Amino acid sequence: MHSFSWHPRTFVAVISGAAFVLLASAACSISTFGGAQSVDWRTVWKANFNGPARSGLVSSYWKYDTGSGIFGNGQVEAMTNSTANIYLDGHGDLDITATIWGSSWRSGRIQATQLFTAPVGGELMVTASIKQPDPKSGLGYSPSFWMLGQGVWPADGEIDIMEDVNGLSEHSAALHCGNTVSRNVDGTFGPCHERTGLSSGLQPCADCQVAYHTYSVIIDRRDRGAEQIRWYLDHREFYSVSESQVGAAAWSKAVDHGFSIILDIAMGGTYPDAQCRCSAPDADTTGGGTMSIRSLAVLEDIPVNS
Repeated sequence: MHSFSWHPRTFVAVISGAAFVLLASAACSISTFGGAQSVDWRTVWKANFNGPARSGLVSSYWKYDTGSGIFGNGQVEAMTNSTANIYLDGHGDLDITATIWGSSWRSGRIQATQLFTAPVGGELMVTASIKQPDPKSGLGYSPSFWMLGQGVWPADGEIDIMEDVNGLSEHSAALHCGNTVSRNVDGTFGPCHERTGLSSGLQPCADCQVAYHTYSVIIDRRDRGAEQIRWYLDHREFYSVSESQVGAAAWSKAVDHGFSIILDIAMGGTYPDAQCRCSAPDADTTGGGTMSIRSLAVLEDIPVNS
C-alpha cells in the first residue's frame, strides 16, 4: 500500500448533488507505484460523490450517456439518467444499478465532460476505488471503468481500466487502437488485435464484488518513442502495453491526446457472451446488482531527480 500525503492548499467546490475537489497544488510522493524511480504525483482533478441519497450528478462535470442499442457491442440494456439506475448513496459513493422491468434491462452510464491528457515527458494516472456488483446471479453483468478518446473508434483509442463479466469475481484491462479492417493471421484486426484489443484477459480478484479495490492506469510518456501504459490492481502492476507493440503512428493517434472517463454497467453483449459461450443475461440473472465508486482521481507526475 502507498500513502498519499496531501499538501494543505486546496480549493473545494461543493455543488448540489456532488462535491468536486480541485487540487491545483496538492501533491503526493509515491516511490514504487511507477517503478523504482521516485515520482511526485500532483492531483489535477478529483470527484467526491457527496450529496443527498438518491440525488443525481452535476451536469457541468458529467453527462449521462442514454439510449439502447447504440453502444456498439450488442449489449441489451437501456441506459437511463434515472436515479433508479445512477445516484449518490448519501455516504460518499456513486452507485450504478442494473434493474429489470418485465423482460427489459435498464442501467446507467456516465461520462466526464473534461478531457485528460498525459503530459509530454511525464505521466498521467487515473485511479478509482470501486466495489463491483454482487447480484445473486450475475450472468450478463459487465461493469466497467474506462477512458475513451474523441473521434473514430478504435483509432482514437480506448483504455479499459476495469472490466468484469458475468459476476466472476475477476477483472481485466485492455487497450483498443488501430482499425477493424486490416486482418491479422489470427483473425483479429490491426495493431491492437481488434475487436478484443490488447487485453490482460480476465484476472482473479476473489473479493472484488464484496469489497472496494483500487483500479488504476498510468500512461507513461517520459521516454519519447518508448511510451507505455501500465495497469494496477491495489497498486500492484498486472499488465502493460508498450508503444513498440503497436507502432508509433497507431500509438500516437490512440494515446497522445485527451480522454474522457466513463463508468457504467452494461448488460449482455459480446464480452459476457464470449465468456459464457451463451446468450446473456438469461432468465435467472438477478436485477439490482450495483457498482459502487467511492473515489476517483486524475494525477500527473513530476519526476524527481535522483
